[in-house]
Amino acid sequence: MRKATIALLCMFLMLSLTPSAWGGGMSIWAVGAKAKGMGGAFHAIADDWSAAYYNPAGLFYVTENQVTFNEVITHYRFSYTPSVNLGDYQIGFYEGEIYNRYKILTTPALGGFFRIPVSGNDFVTGVALFQPFDMNVSWQVFHPLNNEFPLPGQQIEHNLDAIAVNWVGALELMEDRLSVGWSAGLLKADLAYGGFFLRPNPANPDESYYDLIAGRPNELITEWQHSSGDGLAPNFRAGLLFKATPDLNFGAAFAYKTKVTLEGDSYFYFHMPDIFYYHTREDVRTYPDAMNYILSSGARYTGYANFKTEITLPGQLAGGIAYQVTDRLLVAGGLEYTFWSDFKGYYFDYTFLDESITRNDTLNVWMTEDMNVPVDWSNTFRGSIGLQYAYSDVVQLRA
Repeated sequence: MRKATIALLCMFLMLSLTPSAWGGGMSIWAVGAKAKGMGGAFHAIADDWSAAYYNPAGLFYVTENQVTFNEVITHYRFSYTPSVNLGDYQIGFYEGEIYNRYKILTTPALGGFFRIPVSGNDFVTGVALFQPFDMNVSWQVFHPLNNEFPLPGQQIEHNLDAIAVNWVGALELMEDRLSVGWSAGLLKADLAYGGFFLRPNPANPDESYYDLIAGRPNELITEWQHSSGDGLAPNFRAGLLFKATPDLNFGAAFAYKTKVTLEGDSYFYFHMPDIFYYHTREDVRTYPDAMNYILSSGARYTGYANFKTEITLPGQLAGGIAYQVTDRLLVAGGLEYTFWSDFKGYYFDYTFLDESITRNDTLNVWMTEDMNVPVDWSNTFRGSIGLQYAYSDVVQLRA
């Protein structure tokens, strides 16, 4: 019996490793073990707790409390080739095709639906937990030019997790035919964002030393920053489920965009070019607080701040169809349209804990500026087709 159980588990794991068909941005390609096995084609099925994400109207027909746990194993594999053609200067980019840091991500997910007793047979309600957005990727593509201090290992990092805890409910409008539902509550977003930025050298072009400390390849200063914080925001989803025949279902769902304000802590590294022949001159090193000395010193300066940023997680329209071909075979299809253009990136508003990163007032103003990380994403369609085959009363195969 134990060997049979292990064999069935192994088969289930192999069949569950469905390729991720990303629809852009930070989308979760499928929520819930059953829906994952069908590639997310679940809007017209919605017959377990994950209907709170796909189509809350399906929860009317979920007759028992459900708790589920699943583990997703993912390897993001993106490549990037820097477009740098500056003669002898590589401006710090590693050469050739660069892949994101080799990393196997394990993403555990806990979800459930708990029915709350309500008098009458035409209304059900409960509580659901799910994760609608996730992104976790890091890169190593750059090294500061003419500076002995390396960038941190997590050189570029984008890790955003969003988890929703929602009150859900469903009403039956036509007996055994038509139901509507909603899923509303609080979404908690956690962000860890790190990156390097090549900022124009702030030296004054009118000064006699400008060409010595700001000429190529030192016209750009490397800044690296890391921000980590979280925030809460309301979120809302609604759905409609129509059972046209005992074998044919249609489903539609809408998720409203979520605006969430994230607050947390930031720290910064400013890597100054090391122009040894200049900053060691007697007339330069005599004034270590002067801009021309600092900008040629090869030093790394560190700053700390609190940050605030507001982001918009996109809304979505979705629809699907499901058909019971035979007693054993179910076929489903789905189409999602996600409004990724609503996400404009990050606009960090800083409150520095110590306004004096250096002892030069002009450089302090330059170092403590707020930073924008804009993006220009397009709205996307994503289609999916899923199959479920009841091999026996115990084993179901999905693809």
